[in-house]
Amino acid sequence: MSSLTPLIKSGDSYSDKHNIAMNEPTFISSASAMPETMLHPYQLGASLYMPATREDVWAVISRSKLPNLDSVIICLEDAVSESDVPYAWQNIQKLLAHWASVEVDRPLTTHRSNSLNAINESTGVQKSAMRKSSRPLVFIRPRNPQMLMQLATLPHIDLIDGYVLPKVDMDSLSNWRLACQQVQDNSLLMPTLETGRLFDSAHNQALATALAHAFDERVFALRIGGNDLFSALRLRRPSTQTIYETPVGTLMHQLIGTFVPQGYYLTAPVCEYFDNTALFIQELATDVSLGLVGKTVIHPAQIALVQQAFSVSTRVLEEAQAILAQDAKAVFKHNNTMLEPATHYAWAVQTVKRAQIFGVLANQML
Repeated sequence: MSSLTPLIKSGDSYSDKHNIAMNEPTFISSASAMPETMLHPYQLGASLYMPATREDVWAVISRSKLPNLDSVIICLEDAVSESDVPYAWQNIQKLLAHWASVEVDRPLTTHRSNSLNAINESTGVQKSAMRKSSRPLVFIRPRNPQMLMQLATLPHIDLIDGYVLPKVDMDSLSNWRLACQQVQDNSLLMPTLETGRLFDSAHNQALATALAHAFDERVFALRIGGNDLFSALRLRRPSTQTIYETPVGTLMHQLIGTFVPQGYYLTAPVCEYFDNTALFIQELATDVSLGLVGKTVIHPAQIALVQQAFSVSTRVLEEAQAILAQDAKAVFKHNNTMLEPATHYAWAVQTVKRAQIFGVLANQML
């Protein structure tokens, strides 16, 4: 059991009684890519997919570009046409070589330093949050299991944090399992649920069991591939509805009910209509309420919206802390709400973790 560091330090804008201090289970660590850092799936935050053909991938990793990004997924699959694969492969090799040369003088990590307090000038909301790390989490999405085995042989591939495995289901799982035996033991894996097989509940129950045997504890999170799931239904995501108002949203509720009780975290799929901020915010609210961790983004304007949606209000944080208090009663009233540690404990643990990563909003209910 590891003790969490308080989010708000003594002398900051909140008094000591608001410090986050509790015991909770140890989370996954990636010893090589993430020295001395305990990782939690909430750290995925806003996840940007970037085609491996892009020339500015290093600028994003080094935070010269999009400095607030939480995680980046370098894609060799759907975002790269077949004819561009050789160039994308060469780009990956150049990226790793450059990264390795930089590491000698200025190692990049995802370790987050002490908390800070800031006021958003546009909203006037005070927010306390951990400082950004020197780089985002970095994953590569291979095209197929064979490409994953080739990636595992590249020099300096240990610099990345892990891999996103596309189109994982019971038909492809054995091939992915064999391929993953070639990657480093501390590589984090994110299988993606995005094939038509996922609309079969019996299949999903079998997959939830089989994943544990295939990858052990290395499954960092399960990604939900919204657009591929729409494609399986011969649909495209509508521009006037959140994903939860569609058949894919119905499936997402079923996936949560199948995989979360087995210990897995799920991520929220992309909303490609980046010019519809109201729709995006509405969908984010449901993502958070359902316990999803992070969300795929395709536009820089979506990053801050994701991070704000996952931050925690002071009232909600106080309720989580009250539930986790050692002297908490079996059932008690707090903020005109009934709290019951026996049933609310898991929620409180996740709320505290979310507050540590995304911060606390001083005057807003989330």
